[in-house]
Amino acid sequence: MISQPTSSSNVRIFGAHSLYDVIRKRSDECTSNQTLQLSLKTFLIESLTSGTYSQTTAVLNKLTSSLGLFTLYCVPDLWTTPVEDLTGLLAGTPEILMKVLSDIAGEFSFLLMPLSQRNTLKSELHKFSKSIIQVIAVVLRGGDTSSITKQAAVECVEQWLRLPGMTLDEWTPVLSDVLGAVVEDCTALASILDLLAENDEFQRNTTLIMYICQFICIHVSKKIEEELCADPTSEEVAALISATCLVATKSISTLVESAVQAGNTELIIRIAQVMQVISNIQGQYPQQELISDLPSWFFVSLRVELISMIKSEPKINEQFLGQLAQIYAHMLGVSILKLAYPEFNTWQMWNLEDRDQFEAYRLTRSEVCYDSYSFAATDTLSFLNEQLGGAVNGEDINRGETCLYLWQCVADYLSESDYPCILKCLEICARLSFPSSGPIDQDVDRRGGTMLRLLYSLSHLIQSHDQANELECVLFPVILSYVSPSFSSVREALSTLEKYSVERTESLVTFGDQISETCYNFFKCHSAKESDRLAALKCVGYVLSIKPPSETMTIIGQILSGQNINEPGIDAATIYFRYSFQIKIFSVLFSCLENKKGSETRSTIASTNEEPTIVKLFREAIPVFEALCSGDSGLDQNNTGNLIQEVCKAVRVAIISLPDQYLPHFFPFVASLLNSALFAPASVKAAAGLAKATVLQCGSVVGIELANMFSQWVQLFERHIESPHIEEYLQLVYQVVKKNWKMIRRFHDPSIVAFRSAIRICSQTISSSDDTAAVRCSAQILATFSAFIMSNGDSEMKAIFAEEGQILLRTVFGRIQRELIRSTVESLSDILYFYFKEFTTETKAFIMAEPYGESALVTAMFREIGNPRNFRQQTIRFNLAAVRSPI
Repeated sequence: MISQPTSSSNVRIFGAHSLYDVIRKRSDECTSNQTLQLSLKTFLIESLTSGTYSQTTAVLNKLTSSLGLFTLYCVPDLWTTPVEDLTGLLAGTPEILMKVLSDIAGEFSFLLMPLSQRNTLKSELHKFSKSIIQVIAVVLRGGDTSSITKQAAVECVEQWLRLPGMTLDEWTPVLSDVLGAVVEDCTALASILDLLAENDEFQRNTTLIMYICQFICIHVSKKIEEELCADPTSEEVAALISATCLVATKSISTLVESAVQAGNTELIIRIAQVMQVISNIQGQYPQQELISDLPSWFFVSLRVELISMIKSEPKINEQFLGQLAQIYAHMLGVSILKLAYPEFNTWQMWNLEDRDQFEAYRLTRSEVCYDSYSFAATDTLSFLNEQLGGAVNGEDINRGETCLYLWQCVADYLSESDYPCILKCLEICARLSFPSSGPIDQDVDRRGGTMLRLLYSLSHLIQSHDQANELECVLFPVILSYVSPSFSSVREALSTLEKYSVERTESLVTFGDQISETCYNFFKCHSAKESDRLAALKCVGYVLSIKPPSETMTIIGQILSGQNINEPGIDAATIYFRYSFQIKIFSVLFSCLENKKGSETRSTIASTNEEPTIVKLFREAIPVFEALCSGDSGLDQNNTGNLIQEVCKAVRVAIISLPDQYLPHFFPFVASLLNSALFAPASVKAAAGLAKATVLQCGSVVGIELANMFSQWVQLFERHIESPHIEEYLQLVYQVVKKNWKMIRRFHDPSIVAFRSAIRICSQTISSSDDTAAVRCSAQILATFSAFIMSNGDSEMKAIFAEEGQILLRTVFGRIQRELIRSTVESLSDILYFYFKEFTTETKAFIMAEPYGESALVTAMFREIGNPRNFRQQTIRFNLAAVRSPI
């Protein structure tokens, strides 16, 4: 089919593919029969020599692949010198020779052979590399070599360098010829540079790095410039630039070391200038160019390497650092233009893909400001202030937004030494209030969001400044101007306002009324998002927390009365929404009415006997909560359950915020709520969270009542062991056991009853549950029990574990022979360790009667009872062995 002159091209292609598949899948038959082997080799070589001009490219490519694959199966036993032989036979057609030699390396990854044979073959191929290099050098240095042949030689180099374990040192002499051959071909040049950068040895080959970087500066940069002038959006030039940036980034460590220690600063400066030109290319990304983000990681890596070097080598050439600082500064200046959004009308015309690309572009280049700041901090910030001021004066909204964005990117790295520049920036920001009237300008809206994020990032420095009060008084009016339903990023304004209000500083006294009025008006706006309204209420709460409780409660009464829950004629959905929102109002107020510890506020007033506001508010809320939990809301069971869940969340916030001395007073209500909510399907999760907080907060002040309540819970959990919420119950028990062991154990009877029930729950769960999380939590509870028993010498609990020993041992030892996640195996191991160590004789006798109990791995576990870590490792091995060979 292949050699017949009368065969069509399709027939020949089919024949070539079939021959390739036969060699690949039936290689043993092809090589074991000497006659067939010789016949196949002769046919392939003759087809490539005498029939070259009659074959199509597709047939030739498949025949060279077949010969390359056949050669691999013959090396080394059946064909010891394939490179020399093929070179002699195919010397007259150098292009075919290059393709065959390339395919010898290229087909290696498709071989079907044992690993040991594959490794032997790989070693033999490495020995051929010198001969391959010589052949390639002759071809590339030939004066009359065609461009197609040179391209084939370059592909040959690529394939051999991709061969696993191939070293770069041997190939260095021929790389200059390779690069020279492809310098005008963007795709081939990019491929070679990518290949070099990805090689593991590249960063260790100083000579090659220096040569490649010089080649980039002289030749590649010129080629890139030519291609960019022709078509800045070309995919080929983008690939070349990407490969160039990758090589440059991988070379940074060597270039910096050469510059610092050997004084060779010219090369790294030239490379940085090449990267700078790419970064500063004119045009709007991604509409007019797609490459200016590619060098970003080079400059970040260069900055990191230099800062590290400066710490170890403080005497670095100042002129060298100055040149780099200029490059970074120039890039910062250009980035203000590159990162600026187009006008909103133009932005609206962009498709979603272009918008996403531009947003990602800003993130990619966000380090440009910190790069410049690292070398010239004051100059960088002063420059940004100058540009920001100019943009504000010139009403260039988007350029001003970019300056604010760059400020935000560097804000987290600033310190007290930057205060002069920060104060100047705040002075400019004070002029950027949100317009109170007129049409909404989306560009102004976006700039406002960026400015608010900047103020949020600078808050730690502003609030620690000597003039913090004056600065906050300047900023509050600006922030409040953005607390408006017409501002799309109002949540940024509320988050920033909360950040400055939560500390309850003196400025909150000065601006408290204005904050309350603005935020309350926003809170009353029903068109705003619920979460934003509650965030505004939280800011009101911070202001109220510094007022006298009686005055605060009057204001809160007005807030609550405005909800109109009992308005006649409203439907069930509205009733549910209003009740839910009212509960969330309570929750928000509970979270912010607690005074910051150590803060001086106006609530330290006339009477020190007056109850704190949060206590009064909680007392007001309890009747509402009780009515909702009893079903008096008039809602169906499902909605009532959802409201109980919201109540549990709100009460949890209150319990965490209440002063300790008031906890006993409210404990009966919390206990009553938990006794019902913990066993209502809709509210289990929230109730479990409340129960955890209650035990943590009330344990030291309530005592026996809490211990009795916990004991009752665990007994009820045991009755509800089939509940789908058993994991929530177990998590609650686990936290109490882990964090409140000593407090619970102070009360003998309830603790013993609770822990006995907990042991039975855990034992049954480990034995029969398919819930991975529940089994893990049960194992953690029992492991924690055993650890506390050993560390505290709790003889009574030890006796209980002895009573339950046979059941627990059979359960744990049986479960550990099933497939489990690693953390569960470790917890079960800790339980076994307790029994192996504390009851060695009894445990050994019992275990040996169980399946696998006499195995060598179990014997090894007994030998490690003096070493918990080794015991755990032996248990893990036992688990793996049992899973592989299940009973």
